[in-house]
Amino acid sequence: MKNFILSIACTIVSLPFRLLSPFSYYWGRIWNNGRAAARIHGLDPTVQFDGDVTVLGTRNVKIGEKSRIGDLTEFTTNNGGIIRVGREVRLNRGATICAYTEVAIGDFTMVGEFVSIRDANHGIARGELVCSQPHDAKPIHIGSDVWVGRGACILPGVTIGDGAIIGANSIVTKDVPANCIAAGIPAKVIRER
Repeated sequence: MKNFILSIACTIVSLPFRLLSPFSYYWGRIWNNGRAAARIHGLDPTVQFDGDVTVLGTRNVKIGEKSRIGDLTEFTTNNGGIIRVGREVRLNRGATICAYTEVAIGDFTMVGEFVSIRDANHGIARGELVCSQPHDAKPIHIGSDVWVGRGACILPGVTIGDGAIIGANSIVTKDVPANCIAAGIPAKVIRER
């Protein structure tokens, strides 16, 4: 009898949530977009956010129209750095983009989950603490119609050409030509599209 009463009580308590659940997706979108607009100035209203986004540093981030940003994405800009995301770009969950100079991503590019794109490294001169050394930064340029696979790491000074594909979990240390597929650690061109 106790289980039956508990079951009815749970059903009654959960009823409002079940009735409102079809609307939660849309309210979540409105909430996420509002929070992002408060953090990223000049945000185009067609940009969609799937969840909470972290914006750190100088907040110098530009995102093109109709782009979609995944939950837990992080944008960090420091020392005059800028992040430029083209139009209709898809940044998936957990992507991290950090700019001390510039990170530019072209139109129609897809970036997989947990990708790291950082244009700076700590200095590593001998005889000094690594944490005390200034960052060494070089711009990163990712072309249009690029697909960066899940977990890839794009390092400073890299240019990825239009139409290129980067394999999952690859570490890109050198330029990748347009319309080429690169994979591995370090990433090497394995063939053309």
